[in-house]
Amino acid sequence: MGKIASFCKWLDKQVANHSLYLWGGQGENVETKGNVNMKFIADMEQTEETAKRVANMIMTCYFAGYDMSKARFFDCSGLGVCYFLAKGYITSDTTADGLYKLCSVHPEFAKLKKGDMVFKAKTSAGKFGHIGYISGVDENGALLVTEARGRDYGVVTRPLDVGGWIATGRPDFWKA
Repeated sequence: MGKIASFCKWLDKQVANHSLYLWGGQGENVETKGNVNMKFIADMEQTEETAKRVANMIMTCYFAGYDMSKARFFDCSGLGVCYFLAKGYITSDTTADGLYKLCSVHPEFAKLKKGDMVFKAKTSAGKFGHIGYISGVDENGALLVTEARGRDYGVVTRPLDVGGWIATGRPDFWKA
């Protein structure tokens, strides 16, 4: 299996495992030995309100009958950074904007491929604040994006055309 196919399979696994959004998350376990570390969530999140949203999502998953022992925490850039660091494709933590800057190729939306990145939510400083990863194609041929969408959604895959994406990038480490 190639590098990009392995990455896409890993993204699919995060969706299947019901991985969740947590500010600053880079693959930490949601549950360890049957317990959720609420102090960790409170320490990572920016406000009490957002920490409660993460806790509510965990409860929603438990009530839906999901096995959260394989779920992990990610923020949008952390979803890619966790994998890229583990594989040695990058050497340090970075943001969505930092990942954008790792891309020397920015294909047109019609020319995106699996493994490419899509960006949105420009900040007041002109930086990208959110990232998704092209992870597959649906039964109609539409590209799919996997993203750590937010505290109320977790890690999800949805069609490219519903995400409001405004820029693209192909990371240089995929060139080979």
